[in-house]
Amino acid sequence: MRVGILSDIHGNFHALREVEKKLREKGVDQIWCLGDIVGYGAFPNECVEWVRENCSVALLGNHELGVLGYYDLNLLNDYAAISLTWSRERLKPENLDYLRTLSIQHLTNCCQLVHDTPENPGSMKYILTKEDAYYGLLKQVRDICFFGHTHVPAAYRLWGPEVDRVSITPIYFKAGRYLINPGSVGQPRDRDPRASFGIADFEEKSFNLYRVEYDSKAAAKEILRAGLPEFLAARLILGV
Repeated sequence: MRVGILSDIHGNFHALREVEKKLREKGVDQIWCLGDIVGYGAFPNECVEWVRENCSVALLGNHELGVLGYYDLNLLNDYAAISLTWSRERLKPENLDYLRTLSIQHLTNCCQLVHDTPENPGSMKYILTKEDAYYGLLKQVRDICFFGHTHVPAAYRLWGPEVDRVSITPIYFKAGRYLINPGSVGQPRDRDPRASFGIADFEEKSFNLYRVEYDSKAAAKEILRAGLPEFLAARLILGV
């Protein structure tokens, strides 16, 4: 089975459509979304509806929790709080109802899916270092865990007493535990503005990261047209 692994779409429908084209080209059997469908971008309804129609698994990120009123917006940066207030006012009732059906974690036979960290799903703690990853790897309940939240592709392996940061592509699953972040579809922050996502092949026991170009200038213009902060438009161009 080949599965597309997406995270942090953040209302960027321009990026999502290009990712969809690549997923079709690669012939995936399922798509899993690790959360943060909304927030920052100008197309919350379109992105939620796409996930509803195309993803067999979808999770709550902190932006969904915020837009649903389950997470204090004061805990977020000002740009996030402004964009979530804007999104909340525009999301259709049926899309809000869909978001309420999602959970903070999903388990399959081989994988654990979280938005933030397997150490404490729903805590919205960031995995940014090998030390962060070590605690997550110790706590995860499957040998493979996919996570998002940081907007930066990364992969860690625990085998023996130490954790190693491993090359993100390709990864071949062998002995040990793996903790993998496919990066962000809609707001990459690794200075590469291309949309980021992954494909896991569970027959081949592998994971590959993909980057696709999209019209980031058009997405940025829509953010400005919506009256959202200029910084949210600029960061799409810069990949930060």
